[in-house]
Order: sequence, then structure tokens, then C-alpha cells
Amino acid sequence: MNWTAFYVTSMTSYENYNPMENIASINTEEHYLPKIAIVGYERTNGYYNSENYFSFHKIVAGKFSAGMPLTKDTARNIFSSLESELFKFSFKGILPKNLIYFNLKGNLNLIWYNHPKQYQLYFDGKTGIESGKYPMPKLLFFLKDNCLRVFALHRADMLDNETPIYNAPMLNINSGGKVCMGTASINYDGFEFYEDIMGYVEQQFFRSVFTESHHQNLVKGNIVKVMKALRNTSKFDDALLQKNSRTLNELYEN
Repeated sequence: MNWTAFYVTSMTSYENYNPMENIASINTEEHYLPKIAIVGYERTNGYYNSENYFSFHKIVAGKFSAGMPLTKDTARNIFSSLESELFKFSFKGILPKNLIYFNLKGNLNLIWYNHPKQYQLYFDGKTGIESGKYPMPKLLFFLKDNCLRVFALHRADMLDNETPIYNAPMLNINSGGKVCMGTASINYDGFEFYEDIMGYVEQQFFRSVFTESHHQNLVKGNIVKVMKALRNTSKFDDALLQKNSRTLNELYEN
């Protein structure tokens, strides 16, 4: 059964009740259409005692069908359907060790990190930086909906709420960590697992072409000179990192 909306109403008596005999015509391209309804009834037996009853109605051709008792199985199916809308993705098993934060409800919200390693990076010729292999520090990825932010972490810092974060020493990232992806896009609608989304986002980020600086505090020193010195080396010097004004908990609390 395909439910797009449900309504819960309350009645004190079933007598003389004629629920929604004719529902107004609604443009289905602009509005949700009611498909089912749950009706709650209450009967008072004395001053302190009351009895409750719930019925389940399908809405066919704009009219309520005959009511059926709302069973536990029916209620479970209804809320399972709603839950599938809230929880679109899942993990494959044990949570990834590099995962810092996730929010299962509502919009997609993930924070994870990658250990320091060497990456193949691509630069526009106007930057003065050659494409090639470059070492990067511990990078912090923050994906919220389709917006990606990237920061850096000091490898020696233990992770907790007050862990300071640093600006990622990379082009195409503003002072707030937001990444300008250029022609690269982030569209993860076809994915089922969070781990695959994380890998896909990283791939899209590193395969994009880095074109320009978005602020002056990418690193301590001139970013072009720093990158030229790092090319084909194996380790990024964390002493080059510039502190961001945020701490780790400020990312997922806002």
C-alpha cells in the first residue's frame, strides 16, 4: 500500500458521524492527497473513567471507506512506511572507525575524517601549481544535505568536543570550510549506505579541479610555495596548519 499522508482526528461519539463524505478536489501536483485516516473515539464512563477506540479508514475517490479497528499490525505498517522516509540510508554493519557524528533523522548529516596520506590533486594552470601527488594532513569532512565542508585536524590531537579544527590547506574552500565544487556535483540519491556516500563524496572532492584561493589563511605562508614544496613528498607538516575559529562540537551543534 502506498501512503502519502494520514490524518488523526478525535470524536466523542460515533452517532451521527459522517466523516468527510466529500473531500475537495485538490491539484495532486501541488498538494499531498489524503490516502488514509486514523479516527480516535472516547467514551466517558463516569467522572474518572473513559474508554478509547481507534479506527482505520482508507480514503477512496475522496470519501472515507468503512472503518476497521486499528490493529497493532496495521499501526506498525503505517509507521514503518513513515520511518522509511525518515531513515533513507543505513550503515553496512559496525560503525566506521573514522566516523565522528551522524544524524539519522531528517536531512543527511555526517562528519568523518581521513588519516594523513598522499592524494592525487588536480590544479588549474592559472594557479601556478602543478597537478600531481601531494601529502595532506588529517582531513575532516562535514556533509550536510548536498553541502560539503572540509577542514583539517592536527594528527596529535585527541578527538573530543573541544578539539580545535584547522583550515584545510587546499584551494576552492572558504574560511567557513565550504567547498566550491565547480563542475563536480554531489548527488547521492541512488545510494543505500552511508559508507558508500562517504567514499563517493571524497572521490568527487579529490577529482575536482582546484582553481583558486577563497581566503588568505589556508596555510602559514604562501599556499603556492607551500604546495610546490610538498609535491611528491610523503608527509604534511602540521606546523603549517592555520587554526579555524571553531571547535569540533560547534560543527554538529549548529
